[in-house]
Amino acid sequence: MSKTLDQLPLIRSWIAYIDDERAEGNSIIVTLNEGFYFADERDCGVRGFDTVREVLRGTSRKAVVFR
Repeated sequence: MSKTLDQLPLIRSWIAYIDDERAEGNSIIVTLNEGFYFADERDCGVRGFDTVREVLRGTSRKAVVFR
């Protein structure tokens, strides 16, 4: 996993876990902590991203809400 992905849960407290499955041909799977959801899908706390840039954009404070 990249250094950025390793450090992201420490910087963004709403991220519980990141699983980089790109080596297996899958996505970067981001799991949010309990009570946090993606702003555009308020019942979803797990999402796949294709690139690190997408993870950074998709898990920004504006892209995640607390319910």
